[in-house]
Amino acid sequence: MRANRLLAVTVLSVLGVTGLTACNSGGSGDRKGDAAPAASAPAVPASPAAAESAAGGGLEKLTAAEIMEKSRAAGAKLTSAKLVATVTQEGSTVNATVAADSSGNCVGTVGLGGKGTADIRRTADKVWIKPDAEFFAAVIPNGDTPAVKKIVGKWLASSKADDIASFAEFCDLALGYQKRIGLNDDGTPDHGGTKGGTKKVDGIDAVLVTDEDDDGNVVEAAIAAEGEPYLLSAETEGKGSMKYSDFDVPVQVTAPPADQVIDLKAFGAGAKV
Repeated sequence: MRANRLLAVTVLSVLGVTGLTACNSGGSGDRKGDAAPAASAPAVPASPAAAESAAGGGLEKLTAAEIMEKSRAAGAKLTSAKLVATVTQEGSTVNATVAADSSGNCVGTVGLGGKGTADIRRTADKVWIKPDAEFFAAVIPNGDTPAVKKIVGKWLASSKADDIASFAEFCDLALGYQKRIGLNDDGTPDHGGTKGGTKKVDGIDAVLVTDEDDDGNVVEAAIAAEGEPYLLSAETEGKGSMKYSDFDVPVQVTAPPADQVIDLKAFGAGAKV
């Protein structure tokens, strides 16, 4: 069945070119190393000043490298986070709101810039995706077939090893970027970046670190200057943005009702869409 592949490819082809996904968690997804970490700020070894700085405070006195190191250390301890993301490329927009935890649980929605949405639920070994009719129309041209009609409005179920699991990669960004900010894809420090000014992100004071992506677009990362130094937001000029909140808030996933679920392996054996 091609529908599940189209769901994944449509979103990831837009998302992948932004550079915002380069700092995914180091899982098995083979797309994660394709793009450079656009919002990565430098992460060179910390000076003694970094160690002396109080937890969650005094970031404005540190270098960009030290700020990134502290943020990464805080992110490594996170158990969950909420991500709101918008990505634009060549006139196409993908937006997502997901909450995910370190056990693999995730709930949220992905939208195609006003052209439909898909609900997402994920556990450690299962993914459910529920696209609406408008979403299907956007990703499957001329998809008015009996097979498609059967799955519109249903939850499409699959294992995390299957193609449809790639559609939930926004879930991986919720924690993955927090844990790898300031690192290249191979885990080495990125030595670029400049400490900027300050701003508030949803009422929280933040210190700014700026850099450029491979296309020369300005990337701005906002790190919390109060409480734990989590990454609060990352914006790539002309490409997209990510905003984080609800740190360490439990994520509850409820499996959809059985009569509303279609197993893609069983359904896709003879379906053509």
